[in-house]
Parts: sequence; C-alpha cells; structure tokens
Amino acid sequence: MKVNLFNTMKFNQITQILNLSKIMKFNYKAFGMVAAASALLSLQACSGSGSENKNQNQGQEESGFAQVEEPTTFYLLPSPEDIFAFSAEKLKFSSQLLNPSENAGNYQDSKSQEVNFGVYCADMAYCAVNGQYQDAAKYLKTLKELSSKLGLEAVFNQKLSSRVDQHIEDKDSLKAIANDTYIDIKKALESQGKNATIAQISAGGWLECMYIITNSIESFSDTDLNIQQIADEKNVFESLMAYLGQYKSRPGIEETINQLKPLEEAYNKLSVVFTEQTSNTTTSDGAIVIGGGKKIEISEENFNLLKKRMAEIRTALITNK
Repeated sequence: MKVNLFNTMKFNQITQILNLSKIMKFNYKAFGMVAAASALLSLQACSGSGSENKNQNQGQEESGFAQVEEPTTFYLLPSPEDIFAFSAEKLKFSSQLLNPSENAGNYQDSKSQEVNFGVYCADMAYCAVNGQYQDAAKYLKTLKELSSKLGLEAVFNQKLSSRVDQHIEDKDSLKAIANDTYIDIKKALESQGKNATIAQISAGGWLECMYIITNSIESFSDTDLNIQQIADEKNVFESLMAYLGQYKSRPGIEETINQLKPLEEAYNKLSVVFTEQTSNTTTSDGAIVIGGGKKIEISEENFNLLKKRMAEIRTALITNK
C-alpha cells in the first residue's frame, strides 16, 4: 500500500531508536557523522492489493498524505545541523564558503528554488553551530523569503521569529532552532504530499554541507576524522541518490540526479575494508564514535577528486547553470 513517511507508528519507532542513542551520548544532533558508516534508517513499506487498498489510498489522497507507489523505501537523511555537529569545533568558520543570500532572487524555477532552499538550510546551520548569530539570522530571513514559493509559510511564522529574537546570542539554542526548523520543514512538505521537494532540498543541503567541510580542510591526513567523515558519507550519498530516484519522473529531479552523477563516480572509487576489531573513541562533545567492522578507505587522490567534484556541482547548483 501507499504510506506516509512520518506515519505515527514508524515515526515513534524512529524516536525510540534516537532516544536510546541519547543514553550513550550518541545523540540525534550528532547522528549524521557519529554513525557515518550506517547513517541512514530505511523503512520498508508494506505491500497489498485489491479494493481495500484502493479505498485506503483514496482516503490518504484526500487527507494530503504523501503518495508513493509500492514497492518503496524511505530514507531518513541527517539534517545539516546533524552533519555539522561532528566537525564544527574542529573546522575554522569562513563566511566565504556560504552561498550569498543575495542569490535567492535568481532562483525563479521550482528546481533551483528547492535545491537552493536546501543549500541555505545548510548555510544557516553552519552559522548556527559556529555561533555566528547575525549570519544565522540573515539566512533564516532568506529561507523565509523563499518559503512562500515552496508552500512553507506556516513554518516561518511569528512564533519562530520570536524564538530567534529571544535566543539570537545563545549558540546551543540557535542550533536547536536550526534543527527544529529543518524537521518542521520536512513535516510540512510531507503533509502536502511533496516528497519530491524534500528530495531536492535534501540534495542541496547535503551537498552544501560536504562542500563546506571539504573546503575547510587545509591539508590531507589519513588520521583526520573530518576526512574519514567525507568517506563515510558515501553511504548517505547512496541513500540520497536512491531517494531522488524514487521521484525521477517529477520535474527537475532527473536533472539533479544527472548533476550528481560525477560525484557518484568519485565515491565509487573508494574501497570498503572489513575488520574484526572494534574500537570506541569519544569526541570533544562527549559523543561516542563506534568503530570497527567496516571502514571506507580514502586516499589523498580520492579526497581531492571528491572535493573537486563537490565544488563543481555546487557551483552549478547555486548559479543555476
């Protein structure tokens, strides 16, 4: 049958998993990178046939739930704030890596609006986790301006504005606001049956995160956790491509997939090695990184190629060319 990504039962299951992780200080805000080797959760939809399903589907359409034909898999991608939570304290902040907010007026078609909405989500999160209060507020304003074009006016309401005003100089609160806003955006779009838009936003947000991180690393080292993070994101990238692939018949999706193909080729050059030994390390924020079992190896040549491809694709996305 057709299902909603955030139906009550499945969402509660995810919440239980995330709450369990918090007991280990393996928290949701570090979810994207702490469990990089398995940084996605997939939910298998149930199958069925006959008039009963037809009636259920009709009811779902009338209620505005997301509609995806069977068989399908949903991928829960980490938010930009999740990704930056791992590396923010280790990488120097640079406003030069951000997509200028002035570019927002250049995005007139739905594909560029959706992808760059994701880019700006990542930019806002990057500013927030680095305590760049005024820049974070500026990108939140940019997102609000774009929101009306994506049907997200309800997310960027007076309540959110007041919350930002009250906590504009509190780094932790600002990070929480960025993360909560990203979750609210996904929920709002799903309630409107706009999973294809979520896929585009996820593509833009993920790529911007990776662009910023790769361009913040000054030199290659095979012991650099941030570089290993880039390698481990191979799993998330594959999930992202699969997610986009579910909606490739929708306007703009196939173009995004084709733009990301060179990066797919670069990630395919990375090798996976299996080890029996397991090890745990603790990051500066107290999160436990569980290692061992499987590792994605990355060489300096691999890293430079990924960095180059990410920069090229990102430039094409933000310039809308």
